[in-house]
Parts: sequence; structure tokens; C-alpha cells
Amino acid sequence: MTWKCLLIAAFCSAPAFGLDNGLALTPPMGWMSWERFRCNIDCANDPHNCFDENLIKQHIDILSQPEWKSLGYEYINLDDCWNNMERENGKLTGNTSRFPSIAALAEYAHQRGMKLGIYEDMGTRTCGGYPGECKDENCTLPGYMTTDTATFASWGIDSLKMDGCNSVHTSEILDAGYIFLGQAMNKTGREMLYSCSWPDYIRSAGIKVNYSKIAQHCNIWRMYNDIQDSWDSVTDIADWVAENQQVLVAAAGPGHFNDPDMLIIGNFALSEEQAKAQFGLWSVMAAPLLMGNDLRELAPEMKAILQNAEVIAVNQDVLGIQGQRIHSVQGGPKSCDTWMKPLANGDLAVLLWNRCSWGLHQEMQVDWATLGLPPAQQMAVRDLYAKKDMGSFTGSYSQFVNVDGVAMLRMSKTQSSPSPVEMKP
Repeated sequence: MTWKCLLIAAFCSAPAFGLDNGLALTPPMGWMSWERFRCNIDCANDPHNCFDENLIKQHIDILSQPEWKSLGYEYINLDDCWNNMERENGKLTGNTSRFPSIAALAEYAHQRGMKLGIYEDMGTRTCGGYPGECKDENCTLPGYMTTDTATFASWGIDSLKMDGCNSVHTSEILDAGYIFLGQAMNKTGREMLYSCSWPDYIRSAGIKVNYSKIAQHCNIWRMYNDIQDSWDSVTDIADWVAENQQVLVAAAGPGHFNDPDMLIIGNFALSEEQAKAQFGLWSVMAAPLLMGNDLRELAPEMKAILQNAEVIAVNQDVLGIQGQRIHSVQGGPKSCDTWMKPLANGDLAVLLWNRCSWGLHQEMQVDWATLGLPPAQQMAVRDLYAKKDMGSFTGSYSQFVNVDGVAMLRMSKTQSSPSPVEMKP
């Protein structure tokens, strides 16, 4: 399939969408509390890392600065453990000591031009044991969904992540619950981005996921395992996405994107090269760029990666096409991947990933036939991490890439050419 055919297929296969909120026309960008802070609620003994209002305000203050905000980072998302352990008169309330007023926190974010997101669960309890949306394990509708969406709207919430712990993982129950909740969100009249864990719980129960159906009701959706602070977790997610890319790519587009989970750049596990690889992969995948780190203690080299405007432009391309792995060699000194994403102005984003388990710096090459281009087509190549024009080439391009690292390239036509040749399957 040529990259032009890939473009046409993405539009022609897109389903009709029922989530009418006009949000996530490009992948959402921002920060989420879970990966770095989880349910650390011991504010007496660990105040700096405690999940509380002060932590969130500090991150709002950081992301609202022009160096972040101008790049598109706008959502600050609370994850599990923000509320009291029991409802009050049937309603959710922020934890009395840690989040005394969610509405005031939302206003704090809005005054600084940011958006506040919140977390709930399509079960009787959240993963952390806090109140969920369902009154019984069969999630008899409406449960608490109408009440809670009205509460979130009244607080000024801008995004809702809906997890799926402590629920019956059947397509009948989860489908009905997630669809009903999305409709309840729409009926509030407030625009709230809808993040669903729906397909991940269907998949983990051994049920085939209808991603086109998910895309009709959710803005973004988690479809695989939670990311952990490890390089193995990053590579496992990337490989799973590649192995399932045919169905995933068909469901992605403006307003509805696959979510491979948070960016762990700036935490403890990734080297600088590995951090560049995750950011490049997530950008080519058209994934949400939601950081799960501590922005107060971000190393300069990690900050530079997360603020690379040219890589972000690939992620935020208006076509919203999810890129694909188009070539892979597994095992030995030549282990490598090539990923490609068509862009709106006719450019191609190409990512060369050195996966050599032998620890070798190696030269990687991409051939025009692999990209669906005729051999005579002249292409200008720019290295987005080096921020350097590499020159114009025909037929192929090669570059040395560090182990675990990537060459993140933007390729542009510099002269007219015949129609592209067929891509290798």
C-alpha cells in the first residue's frame, strides 16, 4: 500500500462518530499524576511527593508558563485517589484534607489558561478502592453516572478518565456503561474530553475489541497494559501497537485517538536516547502526549526532549493519521524498526529505531520503495532531534543511530515525480 493509499484508507474507513464534543482534533497534550505519584496520600511524612492540591497547583504553575503552554500542553489530570472513600448524600467529594475544593482547583487552572481533568471508574470501586460509577457489579444503569457527570460539569472539569476496575468485564456490561456515560457527559452541556479504558478491559478478558465502535464514543482510549517506569514497558507497548496496527490505525483520527499510556520521560528508568525513542514513537503513533513525571525535578536534557517543537508538530499534524511500523528486523546486531507517518503537507515523518541488543551504534537505512516512493524522487531530509537539514537524497537515506535511540526525520519532496510505487506489505 502506498502512503497515499494509507491516507485515503484512513478517511474512507472512518466510522460515524457519536461523541459530539469537538475535542481532541489532535492528540491531547498535558500531564497526569498517576505514573509518578500514584496513591501516595501520606502528606504528613512525604509532603513533597504526596498526591494533593499543592502538587497539582505546582504542576499547573509550571505548565502554564509559555515554554510549555505555547507547545500545546494544556491538560492537568488527577488520577485515582483524589476523593473521599465514601459518597456524601450520593455525591462524590474531594478528599477533605488533600482536595478540599475541586471546583476551586479547576478555577485555579482556568485562570492560568489550563484545563483540569479528573478520574473515575466503571465499577463499584476504583482501582484504589474509592467510589465507582456503578451501584452493583452488573452496572445497572444509570448508576451514579448522571449525578457524577453533572457534578463534574458544575466543578468546571475539562477531561474525564474512566477506568474499569471492579467491574464485570463483559462487552455487554462495559459497552452499555461507557456509552451511557459518554452520552451523560454530552448532556451536561460542558465540553469534557472523554478518556476510556474500555477496550483494555475487553481485551484483557479475551474478547475481540471493536475499535471503530470505541471511536464513536471516546476521544482517547487505553487499549493495552499500563506503562511502568521501565524501558521494557515502553518497548512492549510499542511492539503491541505495531502487531495490532491494522485495526488501531483504522480507528484513529481527529477527535478519537489510541492511547498507549503516559510518557515516562524524566522519571528514573530511561536514558536520554531511550527518552528520545519514546517521544518519537508516541509522536509517530499520533498518541496523546500526557506526561507522567515530576516537572519540578525535570533534568534539562529530558525537558529539551519534551519541548522539541518539531517532533511535537509531527504528533499534532492536522490529518491525525496514526503512523505504522513499515519494516522490522528482530534479533542480532541489525535489530531495528522503521516507522512512518504521512503528514498534511505531503511530508513524511520517518523514525529509524536502533534496537540492537548487542549495544552497537549502527548505520540504518530506509529505502524509498519501503516508503512507497519512486526511486528517482528527490527528498529533503531533516533530523528533528539534531534540528539539522541533512540534505537531499534519491532512492534511500542512511544515518548512524545510537543503541536504543532513534533518528527522527521529516522528509519533503523537492521535485515532481511519477505516482508512488506500491509499499512492501
